[in-house]
This record gives sequence, structure tokens and C-alpha cells, in this order.
Amino acid sequence: MDQGDFSQFAESMADFVQAKTKLNVGPIHRPSFLSTRQLGFIVVATLVWIPFAIKKIVKGETLLHDPKLWLAGSVFVYFFGFLFGSGFRERDDRCCVRLGLLGSGLSLRL
Repeated sequence: MDQGDFSQFAESMADFVQAKTKLNVGPIHRPSFLSTRQLGFIVVATLVWIPFAIKKIVKGETLLHDPKLWLAGSVFVYFFGFLFGSGFRERDDRCCVRLGLLGSGLSLRL
């Protein structure tokens, strides 16, 4: 059974019951994704959280203000940019991985 079959599962079951029993199956009522209580809780929690978030942003205590995080991210991007930027090439039916370690052009044959 494919994933797309589940979206129409109730309709296909209703069609099957209607075809086998000749009884009219009423409309299928689906519940909403979030109930009104859940939606209300999310709204109240967001309204309570907003002043604390504004206070942290003004004081500069968020993850976006952390210089260590920015350094780690830039090293991550630099490393994987060199590793995958040079690409993988095939030469003579063998895999040749070319690593650009600080511009050295080092290549390994596997």
C-alpha cells in the first residue's frame, strides 16, 4: 500500500461498504489537526514567551550572538566546501577522490 492510499482510505472504505451492502454511507467528518484547546494553549504560551524572548534579544544572549557558534559554523562550511567542492571524479574506471586540502591538490586513488 502506498503512502497516498492512506489519504483516501476512508473514502475507499465507504465506497466498498456502499457497493457491498447497498447502504448509503454519510459524509466523512475529519477532525482538525489541532483542537481548540491545543490552539489556545499555543497562543497563550506564545504570548507569555514573547517578553522573555525580547529581553534575551536586547541583551544579546541568543545563539545568533554567540561568536563560538559562528566560528564553528564557518569552519564547518569551509571544511565541507573544500571536501565536496573539489568533487569526485572517475578516471580509468577507478574512483579518484581529489581533496583540496589548503590548495595542495592531493588526490587519492581507491
